[in-house]
Order: sequence, then structure tokens, then C-alpha cells
Amino acid sequence: MIAGRRWRWGWLAVGLALLVLTSLAINPWFARYRSLALMTGYDWVFERGSVPRATGAQVAMPLRDSGLYPLMITFNDDAGMSAWLGAPVEFTVEFSFADFGRWQPHSAIFNPEHPLYAAYVGSYYLQGLGRPLSATEVALVAEFDQRWLALPALGLGFDDNRFEVVSSSSRPISFAGRDWTSHDATVSTNCPDHSPDGFRLSYLQFGMPPTTTQHYPACELAARIEVTYLPDLDLTIGTYIMAASSTELERLSQEVVHRSVVSVG
Repeated sequence: MIAGRRWRWGWLAVGLALLVLTSLAINPWFARYRSLALMTGYDWVFERGSVPRATGAQVAMPLRDSGLYPLMITFNDDAGMSAWLGAPVEFTVEFSFADFGRWQPHSAIFNPEHPLYAAYVGSYYLQGLGRPLSATEVALVAEFDQRWLALPALGLGFDDNRFEVVSSSSRPISFAGRDWTSHDATVSTNCPDHSPDGFRLSYLQFGMPPTTTQHYPACELAARIEVTYLPDLDLTIGTYIMAASSTELERLSQEVVHRSVVSVG
């Protein structure tokens, strides 16, 4: 009798576990938790082969209470950046974006009414160039990220997307115990809102975008990249922000980027 009860309770526990896992896998209201579970593993894989792991240089940004997704996601593309710059380099990008709203099936990155619409925050790590990046090359790194990585991941290929610097300026700045060159720009590019026409792997990360009449609309974004060069490592570190307004850019700069901790070694 006791063994029979244990057998029944065991199957009940298995059934409940399967029900929970199935709900997590397909329920749109669990999109944030599904994203975090999957992207934690994804980040672990890419972080092991990243420039920060190899050099010991790392930017830690405080994401809590910022409205951003609570995980920096790592991606490496040495070959792509080497071809883009015409020089053999190692390249890693780390990024976060607008978090999911409470029980929302997608990131607010798709919502034109949200302050973090189309926004990204993160860090670039580029090693092996033999010198600091020029201002032109800083803009090229940002263009590569947007046109080769970010927009194609959302379904808009390189031949169909755009990235143009409309205006720019630069100035010296200090934070996190280091001197940086801050490059501010207004860029003309494509924003991410679009109606899904099928499943994309990136929807596991961002959630399924809501139906809209827009199709990666042309938009102007405020951008800032702040770069510092570590000659002993031949490493350029760049922190970056792209946002739909200068107000949101400044908030992210003050609350996230300039509160970063930069560790070396």
C-alpha cells in the first residue's frame, strides 16, 4: 500500500514538473524567464572564449533598477571585425537592452512609447590593432555591431539596413578611475519594431514582437561610445549607449555606464 502511494506521488511530481517546463517553454507570459534561462547558458558559452576572459579586463555595469534586462550577453566575432577593419583583431561585444514589462511577452525594445525603445547598453573589447582606435574606426565598430549583428539578428539583413552618422562630437572624460574619449553622435538607422513573419531564434531572447504596421522603420538615435586604450594589453575598451532620446542616453550614462567598475588583471 505504501509503495503504491509513493509510486502515485512520484508520477504526480513528474507530471507537475513536465507541466511547469512546458508552460515555461511555450507560455508567452513566461517569456522573460525563458529568455533569462536560455541566455544565461548562451552567455556562459561565449564568455569562455571572450576577450575579457583572455585579458582579465572587464567592465561591470550596474543593471539593477535601470530598466534594462538584468544580464549582459556576450558575443565574439573576431573574423567579422577583422574583415570589417582590414586588420587581424579579437573582438567581443557585451550588451543589454530594455527589460520585459511585468508579464509582458516581449522586451520593451519593440515599444515606440517606451523610454528604452531601440536602446542598447554595453561594452566593446577590441585587441590586437597595435594602437588606439581613431574616431572613424570607433564609428565603424558601432556600425558593424548594428548592421552585422543587432539588426540581422532581428531579421533585417545587412543589405536592407542602414547606419549613418548624422552629426558627431568628442571630448575627454574620466570615470571608473580611467581617462576616456567620449564620442557622441546622432545616427540614422533602423529601429527594431516589426511584425513577425515566422519564428526567429532572437525571439527566444527578446520575446515575440507585437504586431505593428511598422517594418524596421528608419529612425534617428542618440549614441555615445566612450573609449580607453590599455597599451600593455593592446586593448581598446569602449562603453556604448544607443537610445531613442538624448534624455534617456544621459540617464543611462549617469545611472549605468558611469557607475561601472573596470577591473584589469
